[in-house]
Amino acid sequence: MDSMFSHFRKRSTPLITAIVMVVMSLGLNTTAMAASRYGEELDRLFTQLAAAENLEKAEQTITRIWQLWTTDTTDSTNIRLMRRGIGYMESGQLREAEAIFSQIINRDNEFSEAWNKRATVRFMLNDMNGSVQDIAQTLKREPRHFGALSGLGMIHTLDGNFKSAIAIYEQILTIHPLNPEAARVIPELKLKLRGDPA
Repeated sequence: MDSMFSHFRKRSTPLITAIVMVVMSLGLNTTAMAASRYGEELDRLFTQLAAAENLEKAEQTITRIWQLWTTDTTDSTNIRLMRRGIGYMESGQLREAEAIFSQIINRDNEFSEAWNKRATVRFMLNDMNGSVQDIAQTLKREPRHFGALSGLGMIHTLDGNFKSAIAIYEQILTIHPLNPEAARVIPELKLKLRGDPA
């Protein structure tokens, strides 16, 4: 998911818990990635990200990773639709954005970022079941997707499943060791897990 959320509302269901368990098994299996037109460059960028000496260098690498993810399709129409969908998201037209990302998925269901963007929109629409299912599809295609993992960590946190949230944020740190969100949230969640005030 995109790191763009400031307001969340807790909404837990048994279905979410079940789906999240499946997502965790998919997300942690980094050998199960689908083919990407940018496979070699992404591999190089993730190696750089893991070895980044400071946050500034890490952010430069992350910017390039996002650029590749949002254009990781051979269909130029889908790239145009992706830009349109992002525009709808940024202007708060969430239903329109959801429809665009669904259209992209119907055209090319291996386009991992279309799944991730729809997961983000559905989260913003408080459709937690739909969001988690789309996160699962994202991670099936790109297990290193730190944005999708971050979204899953948020959902675990909202669900009160702090142990699983910690595991997800720790996984993010194996991909992006300087990730400020994970570094900040993990100690807070460990306090919550012990029953201490955050």
